[in-house]
Amino acid sequence: MNRITSMVPGLSSLAGRLTTSTRGRFGRALVDALRGRGPLSRRQLDDAVRDASRELRSAGLDDPGVLAFLGAVVEDTGRECGADRPSLVSGQLRWVPVRARVLEAAAFALAMPRSDSVIG
Repeated sequence: MNRITSMVPGLSSLAGRLTTSTRGRFGRALVDALRGRGPLSRRQLDDAVRDASRELRSAGLDDPGVLAFLGAVVEDTGRECGADRPSLVSGQLRWVPVRARVLEAAAFALAMPRSDSVIG
């Protein structure tokens, strides 16, 4: 387990479902996004979510299952990272827009044709 995954128990559910590399990248990008770190973390999050979505699909989850799994991971991690306080501006819990971003990126990744189904 990498440092982020061991520090944030909500990410431990990823352990058996993703490769070590993807799990580490997704965990770091998610925690950065939940902590409100700069725009670079947004791109890193999108890339990590894309790879995680594809790996989860390859592991046998259907598309709604992938979305439900990733949404639950964001919510659990957000609560454990202290991102469960409401924003002063919007009143939303801070993990809610991050979950929306993750689900949007995952839905986009899952809408892409699978590499094994492309006719060459």
